[in-house]
Amino acid sequence: MENCPYCNSQIEINHDDEYGYGDEKYEQQCGKCNKYFVYETTIIIEHELNKADCLNGADHDFKPSKTFPLQFTKMVCSVCGESRNMTKEERGTL
Repeated sequence: MENCPYCNSQIEINHDDEYGYGDEKYEQQCGKCNKYFVYETTIIIEHELNKADCLNGADHDFKPSKTFPLQFTKMVCSVCGESRNMTKEERGTL
């Protein structure tokens, strides 16, 4: 949530139908003080890098997914996200 630059009331920026995502200024009216203001949208993309030894020959760290109903549980690597079906032995531990 943002605050109106005039009255400081909380305001939700209108992004209906992808409005407000271009590289320009957009107008919106405050629902409390009825004054118009402009806004620009900045989209920041960040990347988080982590080691993935399992993609370089080490074993995957498979853990059961949190799935309901349980019969749809898969084993998912906590490091790289690779998934596979559970073995009969693993299914017996649910």
